[in-house]
Amino acid sequence: MLKTPLEKWIASKVSQKSSEENLDQIDLRSYQLEQLKRTVDYARSESPFYRQILNGLPSECLRNLEDIGQFPFTTSDHLQGRGAEFLCVSQSEIERVVTLRIPGSETIIRRLYFTANEVEQTVDFFHHGMSTLVEAGQKVLILMPGERPDTVGDLLVRALARMGVEGIVYGFVQDVAHALREIDRLNIDVLVGIPTQALSLARHDDCAFVRLGRIKSVLLSSDYVSPAIVGELKRVWGCRVFNHYGSTEMGFGGGVECQALHGYHMREADLYFEIVDPQTGKIQQYGQPGEIVFTTLTRRAMPLIRYRTGDLSKFLPEPCPCGSMLRRLDRVRGRISDFVRLGTNHWLGTPDLDDTLFAIPGLLDYRAVLNDCNHHDQLDMVIDVGSQQSEGLLNNFRHALMETKVLKNAIDDGSVSLGSVIFGSLNPSETSAFKRSVNDHRGEAKKR
Repeated sequence: MLKTPLEKWIASKVSQKSSEENLDQIDLRSYQLEQLKRTVDYARSESPFYRQILNGLPSECLRNLEDIGQFPFTTSDHLQGRGAEFLCVSQSEIERVVTLRIPGSETIIRRLYFTANEVEQTVDFFHHGMSTLVEAGQKVLILMPGERPDTVGDLLVRALARMGVEGIVYGFVQDVAHALREIDRLNIDVLVGIPTQALSLARHDDCAFVRLGRIKSVLLSSDYVSPAIVGELKRVWGCRVFNHYGSTEMGFGGGVECQALHGYHMREADLYFEIVDPQTGKIQQYGQPGEIVFTTLTRRAMPLIRYRTGDLSKFLPEPCPCGSMLRRLDRVRGRISDFVRLGTNHWLGTPDLDDTLFAIPGLLDYRAVLNDCNHHDQLDMVIDVGSQQSEGLLNNFRHALMETKVLKNAIDDGSVSLGSVIFGSLNPSETSAFKRSVNDHRGEAKKR
């Protein structure tokens, strides 16, 4: 098994030593501490936002990495409508502005700013991260946007070109049959996309267009990845399935799995990661689950200090089978905001439903909606199975839902009831292009 290529890449950024074997955690942690100090000093000096909230917290407070816990968090609420207060360089130095909006509206959530060098850092990460799963001469179909410069698809194409790999941007899948024909026509070796869209390809009636062995690897990103989906892609295509973790705030790239396929090796020369208790904010002990928090280490345009991602995971304490000294982050379990309260003691999220439902053959996608029915919480489901609709299959889904542990417990104690479970056609461009969640349509008084 090959060691993750990220180790050699990070070693070249962290140390002047000639070989990645010489890099150890002492080197890396020393580098990260120095970069944290520089980031704190720089942000306090240049950012109006951090000048205010870091008042009285100079970099001298950082005697070791754990001292970062003294510093306040940055949240998505801080960024909303206040991006300019984080900006540390003139507008003339900005290469890329990413505007995040509420899906289906023109309401701006937040803006992120990147210099040309920061865009290049992402391309460089994609280059080395993708070398884990692609080889020169192969073709990669990117099922994400890339028609405009510096979008994710465009950055991937540029990164792949450095390896002699052809990246082809397809965009979000709206016509599954057409996408399958393109995979066959273009002789695609690797797919990059969102979990449920990749599953919709593997389970479509026209999947025979893609012969067994055609797809060598799949890289999944942007949402929770259920083991059931990974297993189905491996079964249908006989391929390896890798996971990537990142966000716009991170500069798109955060970490990627190595050939061990068990946890992300992180972009630790550019980002410092913590796991904190979602309720108290206290840094968790190594290996304990919590919320992912990161601090940028090399960003000039818009540094972020202790940014709360809302994503749930943990560090894996055991050494990676690939032999790397880099830490690994366990696969993200979902977002805190994706879980909805049932009664007083239960929390239901798409990961709970994904792990149960996607194990059922034929499911392409689903929509879960919590409604207030006669002053009682009710879960209604729409199930997309394409042309395979049958009463027997519908009963299988009802049974599986009743066996989903958190939902079963909530039903048993009367916190919620299972309402309608019906077949429907879900447009993949609507249900899969964004992070998925249980749709909570209950009254505002019952929402978190």
